[in-house]
Amino acid sequence: MRTSGKLSDARQLATGEIRIDMDACATLSLAEAALVLGIHRSTASELHRRGEFPVPVLQIGHRCRVSKIQLERFLLVGQTDAAELIKDA
Repeated sequence: MRTSGKLSDARQLATGEIRIDMDACATLSLAEAALVLGIHRSTASELHRRGEFPVPVLQIGHRCRVSKIQLERFLLVGQTDAAELIKDA
């Protein structure tokens, strides 16, 4: 089965094989972010509905998007809020 380029990139990001390419697009879909985090997309949707998704989710029309920068920061540091980063420094 052949996967799309975006999903392939998300899998590589999850394994640390590549860095986020901000030139292509600054955001990922909620399903792509779930793949990077290693959770099922329905789990990601449920976390978003409860306001517990670990990264801020942008609601653009009917679509949910996750900032690649916020996702990368969460994966590297475990935090997404700049105030928390400053406080812990």
